[in-house]
Amino acid sequence: MNLANKLIQNCDKSPNKICLVQKNDKITYSDLYKKVANFKIYLESQKIKKGDKVLVLMPMSIELYVSLISIWSIGAIPCFMDAGFIKSGMKNNEFDDINAVIGITKYILYSNINKNLKKLKTKINVNIQNKLKVNQKLDIEELENNYPAILTYTSGTTGKPKIASRTHEFLQIQGNILENILNYEKDDVELSSIPIFTLSNINTGITTVITEGNFSNLGKSDPIKIVNQILTKDINRIMCAPGLLDVICNYCMKNNISIDNVKKIFTGGSAVFLDFIDRLKIVFPNAKITTLYGSTEAEPIAELNIDDMSREDIELVKGGKGILAGKIVGVENCLTINYEIKEIGEISSKEFENLQTKGVGEIVVSGKNVLSGYVNGEGDKENKFSVDGVKFHRTGDLGYIDEQNRLWLRGRIKQPFFNIEACLHGKLKIGKTAIFENDGKIVLVLEEKDDILESEIRKAVDFTAIDDVKWIKKIPVDKRHSTKVDYKELKRILKIE
Repeated sequence: MNLANKLIQNCDKSPNKICLVQKNDKITYSDLYKKVANFKIYLESQKIKKGDKVLVLMPMSIELYVSLISIWSIGAIPCFMDAGFIKSGMKNNEFDDINAVIGITKYILYSNINKNLKKLKTKINVNIQNKLKVNQKLDIEELENNYPAILTYTSGTTGKPKIASRTHEFLQIQGNILENILNYEKDDVELSSIPIFTLSNINTGITTVITEGNFSNLGKSDPIKIVNQILTKDINRIMCAPGLLDVICNYCMKNNISIDNVKKIFTGGSAVFLDFIDRLKIVFPNAKITTLYGSTEAEPIAELNIDDMSREDIELVKGGKGILAGKIVGVENCLTINYEIKEIGEISSKEFENLQTKGVGEIVVSGKNVLSGYVNGEGDKENKFSVDGVKFHRTGDLGYIDEQNRLWLRGRIKQPFFNIEACLHGKLKIGKTAIFENDGKIVLVLEEKDDILESEIRKAVDFTAIDDVKWIKKIPVDKRHSTKVDYKELKRILKIE
């Protein structure tokens, strides 16, 4: 199979339907077909062939999807890095098996930082796509089901970088699961900031408007541009990271703007607190809000329709139970195990039973939409194990499953304090928070703009002890999503080793 065939199917079905919108540009499924066919011929003229690994260096754009599908149609393998880690990724990854680079000018220049990429002869500026005029028929290389479709290089910030490989079959299975969850309708127009979900949109045949957000740092996006997109592009659904939605909500609430045309919102990728949900409801009064929990290795794992949260659920969040991720979806098994075990390897079902916890533990999953391993096995020992031949993935997240078979999140193993943060965000008007353990003591960090008494904080969190509360000017966050706390930088600011 080859996922590029999806484009042909959608072109035959709805040739004149708008596929992608980017700023003032838009492209139909028919025109996307033509661009892909032309670019495929050009790539072949540059000696790119089946099996070649092509590093794609560009932000979310029409050109990105033309490149991706063109590479697929040849039978080559597109390789990606997170847009927020392009420069640092050049230093942390070897890229010794990359055959070509396609990208925007800035990122192609970045590639010269890496000694192996610097030596490559085939470096293609994506702008060449706009100069190709010859109409070509799109011939697609048929591939085995387990043939790699996308390689994703990690940032390497937590150790030696890993490479996740998703096959054409894997993405097809994932797409089918997402199609059921995302509740597509044929006339949907979705604003999106998440590339992999936009790929699902293209395969499904709906219209996607690519957000004008800052993909290198979503927190620094211009809300005026994005709100204007939502109000003028007939958008009725949104698929965006919490960091970008937060930018939109803050601007709209400050300027008393209500957005009535959006009917569905999907978000995930970082903690979603009650006060954030309340802001979404105010700005988007007619929208059904759904949160998704998953990862590169397993997407999705759980979903929550916010309307399904009961008053009791909300009180449980405020009482320190954690963040409700919702019902388990997509994966065949989702369980919690003793997180203190570093490596598990191959075990029997009986041994596996002894590892499982009834309370809080590390979330582990298995299923057809769960990656069975990494390229060259790098990271498999720490993140994978087998139970009677069935592969499981260790998420590195802590949580538990309640009596209704719903998943609750408690944070990362090294930062297991979602329950405290969720309580604070549910009970108090509070901004960014960070919590970590230092020398056996729990330290809560707030921003100076939060004018709140320490006694109020301790009263709110009456289910556990907070040893120290600190205020700083600004809590550092990751450059990509602008939501996850950069604890290494935070401790440097606080002069804690």
